[in-house]
Amino acid sequence: MIREQYLGQLRELLAPVPEKLRREWLYDYEEHFRVSAEHGRSEADAARELGDPRIIAKELLLNYRVDQADGKRGSITLVSRAVFAAVSLGFFNLIFVLGPFVGLLGVLAGIWAAAIGVGLSSLAVMYEGLFGGAFTGMQASFVALALIGLGMLLGAGAHWLTRAFAKLTLQYLKFNSRVIRVRK
Repeated sequence: MIREQYLGQLRELLAPVPEKLRREWLYDYEEHFRVSAEHGRSEADAARELGDPRIIAKELLLNYRVDQADGKRGSITLVSRAVFAAVSLGFFNLIFVLGPFVGLLGVLAGIWAAAIGVGLSSLAVMYEGLFGGAFTGMQASFVALALIGLGMLLGAGAHWLTRAFAKLTLQYLKFNSRVIRVRK
């Protein structure tokens, strides 16, 4: 009875994982119960040896999310999912993972907004050159081209920073998950 409850809870907690991988993981835990029974240990002892299924599921989900993000070359969406999986493992991760992640994500959003803003400001300069008196048409064209170029450079820099941020975050999450495994 304990075995079925334990495995059922673990199965439910691992619902976000694809069925094939979930079955593979659950097989290992079913095998642990089978081997324990062969050695004359009770299901309660086997469950106690494994530990809390909620913690196991959180750790497995963290590893799954990190591997998923790493496989997609650091997609910021998948990295964010991995960060939230890490945060679910405890207060330490809430402070030392989520806080800096959200702060740096805000900085990146600001850089992207600046790049887009500088690029779009070229439209205002062109409008002023055509309908206003601050620039001549030729001056407005040159200023607009300079602003478009600057916006593109900022955009390229923002793209590079976003990729580097995702890569560094993944490296930290991998380190974090290794530390969690070693602690056991």
